[in-house]
Amino acid sequence: PAEHLRYVFYKYGMDDRDIVALSGAHTVGRAFKERSGAVSEGYMDGTAYTRKGAAELKNSLTCGGRSWTRNWLSFDNSYFVDMPRKDPECITFPTDAVLMTDPGFKPHFEEFAKDQAAFFKAYASAHKKLSECGSKFEPASGITGI
Repeated sequence: PAEHLRYVFYKYGMDDRDIVALSGAHTVGRAFKERSGAVSEGYMDGTAYTRKGAAELKNSLTCGGRSWTRNWLSFDNSYFVDMPRKDPECITFPTDAVLMTDPGFKPHFEEFAKDQAAFFKAYASAHKKLSECGSKFEPASGITGI
C-alpha cells in the first residue's frame, strides 16, 4: 500500500506529508458496497454511525455505507485520532492502515493525531498543490447540450 500511494502521488510533486494530509480527507464521507465493493454496507443499510436514525447522520439525506470515522460529517483530525482504536463500525483500507506503520508516513500521522491545526495547515497546502495540477478538458470548448 505504501508503494501504491507514493506511485500515485509522487508524480504530482507530493511528498509523504502531503499524502498523509490528503488521506485525512477520509475524516468525512463513507465507502459504499455499490461503489467500491470493499465494504458490505450499501445505501439501504449501514453501521451504527451511518444507518437511518443514527445521531451521526445529522441532516444528511443519504444513509448507509461505512465511514472512516464516527463523526463522518465533521472535518477534523479524528481520522488520525480514531484509526488506531480500530472501531469495528469504521472502515480502514490497507492504504489507510499503512500510514500508521510506514517509516515515512508514521511521523506525520502521529503529528496530525496530536495537532489538528498542523493537520489543517498541511491539508490546505497539499490540497492546493493537488488542485493546481490542473485539468485537461476534451473537447477544449467543453461539453454542451446536456
